[in-house]
Amino acid sequence: MRKKHILTLICVLAFAVSLKAQTGFLPLSNAAEQKFQKELNSIKSRAHTSMKPFLIKDLSENTNYDSLQKPSIKKCKFTSTLIGRKLFKEHLMQVEEDDCSLYFNPVFEFLGGSDPNHSKNYYTNSRGAWIGGEIGKRFSFNATFYENQSRFPYYLDSVVNFNRVVPGTGRIKRANDYDYAWATGSINFQLNKHFMFQFGNDKNFIGDGYRSLLLSDNAFNYPSLKIVTDIWKIRYVNIFAEMQDLTRYDLQDNEPFQRKYVSMHYLDLNLGKRASIGLFETVVWHSDSTGQRGFDLGYMNPFIFFRPVEFAIGSPDNVLLGFNGKLKLKNKNTLYAQLLLDEFLLKEVKAGNGWWANKQGWQLGFKSFDVFGIKNLYVQGEYNAVRPYTYQHRETAGNYGHYRQALAHPLGANFYELIGISRYNYHQWKVEGKLSYAVVGYDIAGFNFGQNIFLPYTTRVLEYGNKIGQGEKHKIMWSTLSMSYEFNPITHFCIFIEASIRNDQSVVKSDNTMLFQGGLKTQLFNRYYDF
Repeated sequence: MRKKHILTLICVLAFAVSLKAQTGFLPLSNAAEQKFQKELNSIKSRAHTSMKPFLIKDLSENTNYDSLQKPSIKKCKFTSTLIGRKLFKEHLMQVEEDDCSLYFNPVFEFLGGSDPNHSKNYYTNSRGAWIGGEIGKRFSFNATFYENQSRFPYYLDSVVNFNRVVPGTGRIKRANDYDYAWATGSINFQLNKHFMFQFGNDKNFIGDGYRSLLLSDNAFNYPSLKIVTDIWKIRYVNIFAEMQDLTRYDLQDNEPFQRKYVSMHYLDLNLGKRASIGLFETVVWHSDSTGQRGFDLGYMNPFIFFRPVEFAIGSPDNVLLGFNGKLKLKNKNTLYAQLLLDEFLLKEVKAGNGWWANKQGWQLGFKSFDVFGIKNLYVQGEYNAVRPYTYQHRETAGNYGHYRQALAHPLGANFYELIGISRYNYHQWKVEGKLSYAVVGYDIAGFNFGQNIFLPYTTRVLEYGNKIGQGEKHKIMWSTLSMSYEFNPITHFCIFIEASIRNDQSVVKSDNTMLFQGGLKTQLFNRYYDF
């Protein structure tokens, strides 16, 4: 059996997050993480919040983890019954022994909505399973599987139909009412207090913001080996991953995708009680024209700088550098920032002439908890900007993407964006408002103006004079208001309603979308449809 198939089999057989396992991870979900954010960002916390998914051991050490996992509903006769406990307090099935445990839950999303401006109704029907557990004090495992059928709003349907991929999930099997499935999972081993190993098929996120310009969970799952090292005030993370290049749009179902490989280093250092700084480095490479180049052993060294290695073999690959920073102003206020460097030449940056290879991105943001003295009122503001041609490479397979999706921001490059988020929790009720404004420059008549990260930068239009928003400029405004009730904090099962308005303005078109939707779901992952 091929190595890739063995990896996939292991990942699918071993899944889910053991919520009591000290060796496991919290689901990579904003809904799951939000209840821990205030304590993790307090001055007394020493948690490394910029690497997600969060480790359960970090949550236990830095928050009142057990109490935050308990429902806040009032006790009554019904909640003490078997049905009441399974609905509000527990996993559907669980087995507890002296040195091992096993959990099982169904997962689902039943969503219905209307897009009246385009005379279209849409829905999502997802069903699956979530299993997980731990063996002893050092080993845990998790796995999920989803089978999905969806019809999407007009703006999203055009993206899915063109790429043949649902953002963040899998390939579609048929058009119009899309059918797609996906699985994720990992096995985790805590060697000692310094080293943890994770082998799986999942996603990662680096940063303290809503978006990340370094690595986000925007793209599809990928097989990887992750090593987490904790020493003193340092957390050092290595990720070795295999990804897929789908830039060929004429691939048939029986044709294999081109493999590409990624090696990442991320070092996060706590500076005193209030600050932390993270250093990020990654390299992307792929098989050569003969198809013989596989995983390059030179990039497996967990402590080496990638650029000298890449230069020594002829500079064929794509190396990116990044920085992440966080500053706690007070106990309930946090500033954060990111800087992404793809390529740049200092003298060209100083000249300010818009040289094409000055490819950078930056992020500034803040978080505030218990705003105006109102308990559980959370506010976040964020600014993101990425210059044209960032994340592109001279060969299409060398781009910083996977499965025809960006590994960083869903808008790719050549944009700036402002985001405001406000959340209020009352017991298990949550109200959330989100407002975003983005200016994006898309390609015109097939000319590469720098937004599409899957194009080679050798097809660029301009050598100098490049600026954010060049090309066909679109101004996209998003506003969303949602309300939900979380039945079970263990399974993140909730009922919700949501209303959104999307306005896309350019010189060639004006598109206004109004979305009204609601349903039931288990919130184990994020969907980024706000682009």
